Amino acid sequence: MVGNTYTSVSRDNSILSFTALVYSLSMGIQAVLLPLLALAAGYSKPDIGILTALSAVTQLVARMSSASAMRHVSDKVLVSAACLAMAVSGLLVAWSAYVLVFVASELIQGFARGTFWTAATTHVVRQEGPSVGRMAAVNLLSSGGLLAGPILAGYLARYSLSTALLVAGIIAVLAAFPALMLVKEAPFTKEGKRVKREIWSQHEVRIGSWAGLTAGSWRGILNSYVPVVLRSVGESYFLVGVLVAVANAASIAGAGIMGLLSRFRQIKVFAVGVITAAAGTALVGLTAKSVTISVVLLAVGGIGAGLLQTLGPVMAANGVSPQQKGDAVAIAGSFRAGALLVAPFFTAMLLGPLGMTAALIIVGGTLGLPIFAAKGVFQRSRSPA
Repeated sequence: MVGNTYTSVSRDNSILSFTALVYSLSMGIQAVLLPLLALAAGYSKPDIGILTALSAVTQLVARMSSASAMRHVSDKVLVSAACLAMAVSGLLVAWSAYVLVFVASELIQGFARGTFWTAATTHVVRQEGPSVGRMAAVNLLSSGGLLAGPILAGYLARYSLSTALLVAGIIAVLAAFPALMLVKEAPFTKEGKRVKREIWSQHEVRIGSWAGLTAGSWRGILNSYVPVVLRSVGESYFLVGVLVAVANAASIAGAGIMGLLSRFRQIKVFAVGVITAAAGTALVGLTAKSVTISVVLLAVGGIGAGLLQTLGPVMAANGVSPQQKGDAVAIAGSFRAGALLVAPFFTAMLLGPLGMTAALIIVGGTLGLPIFAAKGVFQRSRSPA
């Protein structure tokens, strides 16, 4: 019986991992093509930044509302719906780059991203057995899609941006089919506001949220100011791209490493992840003129962020009852989504009076503050994640 249960969970996780791979392939294509299409359509650079921020806003809203949705429908339904929403996002701009269509596409994509990852993570953590390894497998394959997506986007864009976005939409539709094969978990029971406050009172939920905050901030800075600071010291566009790719690859490696750690290190690694992600952010401005040191820092920060991205939602979910796991995952995910939006804005406010190097040092130092919350959890939690 135990063997059958293990086989069922393993098979289900393989299906979810494949779904995440295909979904992320579509997302990776669109992440590259949407700003390029906006540029080709004549939008200004500030306009493109605003359009991109719209996606982050709806992603945050989707993460916050997904837990409530999972009290009415199974998490597999939300995973499938998110795949279809990602398809609609790509198909809309393949049809037209008119501003209202573009806004709708960005808003829908944010909804798709927030819903997919909240529902998929919840699906992983609510099944029997240790979930860190399963979560690492899902993150690892999804990262593969995010790496392959931009390459495929660049190839297809040589022929037509609209055609490339059409392909991205079709790929997202295909991701919805394996999602329908997932085990159908029953919707969560409804709980009051008092119970939600009790969820936040759990140490593991707060630590999981701080993990999401640090990981999301690192990603937000990588996608915005790291290329700027590298370019400002004279690095070529090609080398900037290579260095960012190194950081992304390190993040994937961090997600994979998390799945290999023993149960006694799964919680303590939170501290390592926070320190390395913070250091990688704080020091990259100081060392940008040295390619070698930049590679090391970006890799170190990427590994730390990958560890936290995998560990955060699992820690949050393991700190609550089975019926509260969706809320815990949504809370931790909301911190990550919020950080993706807030970290670049916080950095921008510091640039005027301080300059890039000092701004990144302060932001990196801020990302390291959650380390002070780790001690209590290390002493309290010895259970496998």
